[in-house]
Amino acid sequence: MIGAQFVLAARVLIGLVFAVAAVGKLAGRTRLLEFADSLAPLGRSPVGWLPIAAGTAVAELAVAVLVGFSPTYRLGLGLATAVMLVFCAAIARSMRLGRRVTCRCFGRSGAVLGRAHLVRNALLAGSSAAALAVPPGPGLGLDTGAAATLVGAFAALVAINWDGLAGLVGRADTANR
Repeated sequence: MIGAQFVLAARVLIGLVFAVAAVGKLAGRTRLLEFADSLAPLGRSPVGWLPIAAGTAVAELAVAVLVGFSPTYRLGLGLATAVMLVFCAAIARSMRLGRRVTCRCFGRSGAVLGRAHLVRNALLAGSSAAALAVPPGPGLGLDTGAAATLVGAFAALVAINWDGLAGLVGRADTANR
């Protein structure tokens, strides 16, 4: 039963994080353009950054929808793992090259992508991959299902507010300084 609780908590975590990220990017043309512009320090893109930004937002939205349904949650968790690993690779590359890429993960944070974002995304990738590794099990009762949902929602709240929390425990690096 603990496996089923973990999977539900991970589905809620991943679903909420990816939904908020997608909405933050798709909340209007300006938000999507800001996200695309924030990717420019990564270098040249053969297709430009706008199609990549839009594709990212659509993939995030797809994850949020897929993890919400029992028949497709495993596909959603797999896609989430892949997306998070791509994000980790992009952040690591920008750090290695010394490029200051502004975080637009959930809209308009303003923080520069760095170790804190790498850690957050690695934890999200690990959570989705671990939940994917748990074999499907029996359903949960109302009490255990509600508890798992609350744990997942709290974890999502932490992940979404990671920049602010990282600033409490260390120096917050923002693009506006």
